[in-house]
Parts: sequence; C-alpha cells; structure tokens
Amino acid sequence: MAEPNPQPEAEATPAAPSSKGGTIMGPIVAAIIIVAGIAGVFRFMVVPALKPPETKTPTDLTDNAHKADSGAHDDSHQGGGEAAKVPFELGESILVNIKGENNKVLSAKVGFLLRTTITGTHVEDDVKILETHLGKFKSMLVAAARGYFVELNENDLEAPEDVHRQQLKIKLKSTFYKIRSYDHALLRILTEDPVEEVYLPYFTHQ
Repeated sequence: MAEPNPQPEAEATPAAPSSKGGTIMGPIVAAIIIVAGIAGVFRFMVVPALKPPETKTPTDLTDNAHKADSGAHDDSHQGGGEAAKVPFELGESILVNIKGENNKVLSAKVGFLLRTTITGTHVEDDVKILETHLGKFKSMLVAAARGYFVELNENDLEAPEDVHRQQLKIKLKSTFYKIRSYDHALLRILTEDPVEEVYLPYFTHQ
C-alpha cells in the first residue's frame, strides 16, 4: 500500500496590519499640520485685522506746524520792538559869568535824549516813572551842566554849538552813572550810558 506524498508546510506570512490599528505617529503629524495651519492663518489674517491702522501726519501739515512754531518763537523775541528813547529837559535856564574882560553872561537851557530799556505795552507808564524819578535828581544835572559852563571863557563862546553839546555829554556821563546807582527804578529803565544826545534849546551870551 503506497504511502501518501507528504505536503510541504506553508510558510506563515505576517498578517497585514489592521485598518483600525496602525502606529500613533500618523495622527500626531496630522494634528501638528492642522495647528500650524491655523496659527499661520491667525498670524497673517486675523492679527492685522485687529491691529488699528497707523496714523501718519501729512508732510505739508508737519511743515506748516513747524513754520508756525518757528514764527511764534521769533515773535516772542521781536514783539517788544526797539527800546524807546525819551527826551528830558532840565527846564530852567542856567546863568553863568563868562571869564574875560567883557564880563559876559551866558544863559543856556539843556535837554537830553535818553536811551532806555523801555519796550512793550507799558511804555507810557515807564516813561512817567522815568520822568518822576529823574526829576528828583534835576539839581544834580543842573549843577553838572553849570560846572561845564563856568569854565568857559569868551573865546570858547565862538566855538560851534555842537562842540559844547559833545563836551556836556562827556561831562554828564559820570553824573548819570551816579544817579542810576542811587535809584533802582532808574537803574532798570536807563541804559548804562543813557545820553544819546545833548540839546541846547537856548544858548546865548551878552
């Protein structure tokens, strides 16, 4: 009786992975891709929409504002204008005997044009202050002018009037310096060398 032929054993083949199973990396990678996509959309679309637009000042408006500011700055320096020059007269005539053989008598009136620091809207008030305070020292000014005239002789009277005016200006400079040091209001109102001009409204001898 013949023996049946033995059948070869079939090699076991590995089972295919189940569609329900598989590795865990696949879902993780997919989740990362989805999150990254959402973050990108939020960054490039949502954030710019929420951020308020940046305001910019037009160039012409900026330039105009700068010019206006510069103009206001200049006006603050020029608003006061030039300082006032104030006339002041001694009033009374100064009588002196002139040296010489003819016994002449000089009669003169003296006035000044004074440099001041007066500017702005209070010019009239400051001028009144100047006249009031300087009037208190009128006797000093008369004495200083007289001190110049008494030194004249008959030949000096032949000099042009402008010479006497300039000499009086030099003579009275020190007197005004003293007066300013005596009075705080005059120290504020008068300049350090206040005599701009000396006038001789009346200057005669006989």
